[in-house]
Amino acid sequence: MIYTKTGEYAIRAILFLARQPEGSLVMARQIARSEEIPSHYLAKILQRMAKFGYVDSFKGRGGGFKITELALNSSVLEIVERIEGPVISLKCITGLKECSDENPCPFHEEWTELRNRIYNLLTSKTVRQVATEYTATLQKIK
Repeated sequence: MIYTKTGEYAIRAILFLARQPEGSLVMARQIARSEEIPSHYLAKILQRMAKFGYVDSFKGRGGGFKITELALNSSVLEIVERIEGPVISLKCITGLKECSDENPCPFHEEWTELRNRIYNLLTSKTVRQVATEYTATLQKIK
């Protein structure tokens, strides 16, 4: 895909939290086990999500993580880019320094179109919408 393992794990974790009953707290190890994410790696991702306001973190007995309204109303791309930085490269895929509409590389037109389609896909739905559709898909698979 166009993002790293960190981005993939962030998406899987935030969608897991989005599918939980409203207000419920989930331990990081439960998310890690369910989504098959290394727990130490997930802990770092969840810390970053908390820093940016996408999850609330509660320590101690009965603690855990829960998704915030900010995350539910954000796009998948917004969350991934806050966690790991830009994922859709604007640079020329051939490495040409002066690639533009006026001086295009052999892939310029197709890459621009593809990049825009990917961007539109990842920004077209909120996490809440994706989680709802994902839940429906999981129910069909079972």
